[in-house]
Amino acid sequence: MLICKVYLDARIHLHHMSENQFLEKFQSKTDSELERIAQDSKAYVFEARQAASIILKNRKSASPVIAAFDKEVEVLSENKKKEKLDSAKITKNIIQNLSQIPIKATAKYWLKNGNELQIRRLSGSKFQIRIASPTSALVPVTICKIIDNSKIKTYPFIYLKGFLILGVGGSIVSLILSQLKIIEANMIPMPILIVLGF
Repeated sequence: MLICKVYLDARIHLHHMSENQFLEKFQSKTDSELERIAQDSKAYVFEARQAASIILKNRKSASPVIAAFDKEVEVLSENKKKEKLDSAKITKNIIQNLSQIPIKATAKYWLKNGNELQIRRLSGSKFQIRIASPTSALVPVTICKIIDNSKIKTYPFIYLKGFLILGVGGSIVSLILSQLKIIEANMIPMPILIVLGF
């Protein structure tokens, strides 16, 4: 068991040696300098402090700074695990709420800033999400796809309704204006190009 632990520690240190750029830079520093670096979270980034702790361990130092840094790493690791679990719980909650929206229906929620969150269920697993505001006609929407009961995928997409109203509608108005000789004929596709530009 002890041999396995020593072997794993050596593997972890070798892994850190290959990734942590500070390990080579700090080799010439004294133990007291390394202790100061490992303790000072305000002046040094985490990787620098980690390198200082690893070098102290490799030198077989009995400094209490090593144990303190290891404890900090353990706490960070536990916090990351908790964040991951919380994130998974939030994702499951989102999927449950999305699944309650009927297909082709739109759920609407008022936000604190006065805008409206609109979630339209396009199919069994796809949803269009947008925030409606007076200036949001050209703002892209987010398409959300449920992969399984714990994973979702999101990506931006053009807001088709806004594109049709402003782009196509604007081109029709431009066509009418060109027939009335108010604007040039080459201006007809401009609304579509402007909308696509946005």
